[in-house]
Amino acid sequence: MTLLYGSAPDEPVGQRELAKLHRKQRIADAAARLLLEFSFDEITTKAVAAAANIGEATLFRYINSKEELLTIVYGDQLDSVLNRIEQDDAVAVARHQAEGGSSAAFYVSRVLHAYQLRCDFYLLNPVNAALYLREGFNPGSNESARHLAQGDRTIRLTTHILREGQSNGAIIETVDPGIVAQNCHGTYIHEIDRAPVRNFDPASIWERLEPRLRVQLVPLSIGT
Repeated sequence: MTLLYGSAPDEPVGQRELAKLHRKQRIADAAARLLLEFSFDEITTKAVAAAANIGEATLFRYINSKEELLTIVYGDQLDSVLNRIEQDDAVAVARHQAEGGSSAAFYVSRVLHAYQLRCDFYLLNPVNAALYLREGFNPGSNESARHLAQGDRTIRLTTHILREGQSNGAIIETVDPGIVAQNCHGTYIHEIDRAPVRNFDPASIWERLEPRLRVQLVPLSIGT
């Protein structure tokens, strides 16, 4: 379930406000179902309204444009993916600490896992996911700040992982983890952007991205 404009408040609300929240949720869920099955260009606001069991005029009381549906739906979904990435990393760290040891391969694998999950998200609907990611570079987009913040979350996690590796003597100290993290994220965005231009099969994104990430990360390793 995708939450439109964030989660419902914890405080009690009146019946009218509750009805509005439910209607927003129906709109978000309807848009999410359609965006999973169809490309953005194939979807109309009329179809979203029908799927949400409301009139098109009512739909526009809650959104300003069809583009807003894309950014809200995919924004919420990507936030959930990023939450899972961070939770998975915390679990991996706890398990590793219990087992002992601190190999360079452990830090590399954590970065790779984060980007593999981001690739899985992209593959749910490559056309729409790529369009959503590109919207983040549109200075006129109302959601550009959210896009940047989402990218920054993965960059911060990668930076943290590499700094931790440096502290534990597994990653060389002469590199700036922040720059490496930015380069890794830029590589991920590049693979998504070049797929349609080069006529690459979207399903091959991880096959294309993983070696490009490894070539940046493995040389930073001390030992194995």
